[in-house]
Amino acid sequence: MTPKPLLARIVVVACAACAPLWAQTPLFTDGPTFGGSKVFSEGMNPLANPARFGQAPTGYYFSFVDGDQRAQNNSSLIADTTLGDPATLPALANAPWALRTRAYGVASSKNGADLALTREELNSMLFTPDPINPSMDGRRAVVDRLSLGGGGPMQQGSTTAMGVNLRVERWEMGEIVQPYNSGVPGAVYFGSAESDMLGGSTTTNRSWNLALDAGLVLELAQGVRLGITADQLNQKHLWDVYLQPQFRAGLQLDLGQQTKLSLEGDLNSVERMPFPVKQQASSASLRYAFSPAAALLLGVEQRKIDDVSVTRGGATLQIKTSSLLLAIGFQAGQDRPMKSLTLMVN
Repeated sequence: MTPKPLLARIVVVACAACAPLWAQTPLFTDGPTFGGSKVFSEGMNPLANPARFGQAPTGYYFSFVDGDQRAQNNSSLIADTTLGDPATLPALANAPWALRTRAYGVASSKNGADLALTREELNSMLFTPDPINPSMDGRRAVVDRLSLGGGGPMQQGSTTAMGVNLRVERWEMGEIVQPYNSGVPGAVYFGSAESDMLGGSTTTNRSWNLALDAGLVLELAQGVRLGITADQLNQKHLWDVYLQPQFRAGLQLDLGQQTKLSLEGDLNSVERMPFPVKQQASSASLRYAFSPAAALLLGVEQRKIDDVSVTRGGATLQIKTSSLLLAIGFQAGQDRPMKSLTLMVN
C-alpha cells in the first residue's frame, strides 16, 4: 500500500467531516475514536503522544471501552452469508473486516510521568475473497500491558515538549479459519452461531512484546502547534503480524480561548494486531470548552485496513473539577457502537 501525503489525507478527512457520519485503542476516552486527538492528546492514553503526558491533571485514572468498529455494511453482509448465498461474497470483499474491542485500564499521572496498566480484548474477523476457496479468519487477541513514560516541556516557558514511553506487553491469541463451502451438505456458513467470528473466547498462543514510543510537540506561533509521534520504534514479528514503526503528524490551531482544532494523520501504513494487513488512519477534531469545568469534543476519523476505508464520527463530554474528571465517549457505528467511560480522582 503506497503511503499518501499528509495534506491529501487531511483534505479527505476534513471533507468527510461535512458529510453524515484502530489504529489505537481509545483508552481513557482520549483519542480520535471519540472526537479527540492522538498527537495532541489529553495526556491520559498510554498509546498516544508521550510528549503530552504533562497535560493530564495529577490523579488516578480508570478506563472502560467497549464496542465494534466495522467496514461499511459488514454486519448485514455477514448475516446474509448465514443463508449460504454465494452472491453475497463479492459485496463482502468490499467490507471484509470487523473489530470488537473491550478494554480496561488504570493509570497514574503526576509531574509529566505516566504509569498505566491496561488490558485489551480484541475479537476480529477478516474475509479473504479467494475465488476458489474464500475463507474467514476469526481471531481472539488479548494483551496485558504495563506502560511507563514521561514527557512535557523541558523547561518553564519552553515551546518544545518531548516524551518517551516504554510498553511491556504480554499477548495471547487464538485463531479460527472458517472456509465457505456452500456446496457441502451441512456446512457451517459465515456468521452462524457455530462460527461467530467475533465471539471467540479461546487463546492458544502466547508471546511478549517490548515497544518504545516517542513524541514531539512544537509551538510554531501563539496558538499554532505541530506534533509528531512514532510508535513501536523497534520492529517485531508477532506471529504473522509484522510490527513496524508508524509515524503520525498533526497540526493544532487555537480558534479563540475556548476552541481547538486538530488535524492529523498517519504518514505510513503498517500492520497492527490483530490484523495481518496494513492499517492507516486520519482524523479531524474540535474541542470546545463551555467553561473550566465542562468541554465537548467532536471529531471524525477515517480508518483504512488493507484497501477498505470507513469513516466514523465520535464525541466526548468531559466534566472536570479540581479533584474529579468524568469523560463519556461515543462513536457512531454498526451493531455495537463504541463507547467509553473515564473517571479520574485526585
